[in-house]
Amino acid sequence: MISTPPPPAAALNRLDVVLNDAATLVQFASEATGLDAGEVAKRLVEENARIGGSVWQELQERKIAPFQWSEALVKFYQTTIAFVFESIVWNRSSLKQQMRQWIVDFLQREFRGPVEVLVFGDGLGFDSACLAAAGHNVSYFEVSQKAIGFATNVFKACDCEVQVLTAMEQVHAKKYDAVVCLDVLEHVPDPVQLVELLTSVLKPEGRLIVHAPFWYLSSSVGTHLASNRKYSGDVRRLYRPNGLRPVDAAMFLNPIALAPASSATSGLDAGFRRQSAWSRLQMGLGCGLLSIGRFWSLPHALITGWMLTRSLGKWPEMEQIAAAAGVAPREVVSCEVVS
Repeated sequence: MISTPPPPAAALNRLDVVLNDAATLVQFASEATGLDAGEVAKRLVEENARIGGSVWQELQERKIAPFQWSEALVKFYQTTIAFVFESIVWNRSSLKQQMRQWIVDFLQREFRGPVEVLVFGDGLGFDSACLAAAGHNVSYFEVSQKAIGFATNVFKACDCEVQVLTAMEQVHAKKYDAVVCLDVLEHVPDPVQLVELLTSVLKPEGRLIVHAPFWYLSSSVGTHLASNRKYSGDVRRLYRPNGLRPVDAAMFLNPIALAPASSATSGLDAGFRRQSAWSRLQMGLGCGLLSIGRFWSLPHALITGWMLTRSLGKWPEMEQIAAAAGVAPREVVSCEVVS
């Protein structure tokens, strides 16, 4: 397929400005959570020092068993504000920014021009804003009212037109050229069923782009479900029942792109053959190494923790806002890893 021109740098730069503007992030988070600016800054400094710490602490305080689906966990999702802090920090990391750039580049390679994109479970809206800035027609789907309020501010700040969807009735079958689902499947009790739903809204020539670290169980990700470890690196079990096959992937499937197998008759096979040997190697190596995580994920978790720490770095601007408000971040405790 013919590549589109590079996305307008000025539009994408607006998202970078928001992600690097500590005062703006504090304002948006304060409006979403109801906390004052000083408390927000303190919690963001703490989260930057140990990502996932806000969620883990609240799970402990509520006495909710981590890594297990329960009614208590459902209520937690409905009422917590902890994910606001975790999501801000994760979206600022260089790891997440590299993933977003990979998706932008992939869509440029696959399609001739702007396409219809659904970003499912996008939380604070940074991925939707990025793809809208790249010129696509983006629909953002989220059910958390706190997240929707934050995302709406992000779209305004980035001067992006994004359609906000809050109910599945608004998501129409066979409508989207691409569906993006990042960091969602590992949280749900039936990932295969959700993949079926996402596949149903793809056009016949569509692409599903997923990031789902099923293997990752640690106090950094207390809401990942242990029951989903069996899907780590297993493309066949997770995607083939829904008629999908992989067409491309970044290293360690961060992320992976798939397409309906039925579209092979209209060019998918040729597209797959065009993938470089390096791309195929990444896909095969990623599946192989991640499959080990079904049984033993300690090395994966330790390496990921080290990479996350490096990708975040210090956040002096946020520390200054917290200090000016007279609040001191708590001491960060070490991360617990499930092997």
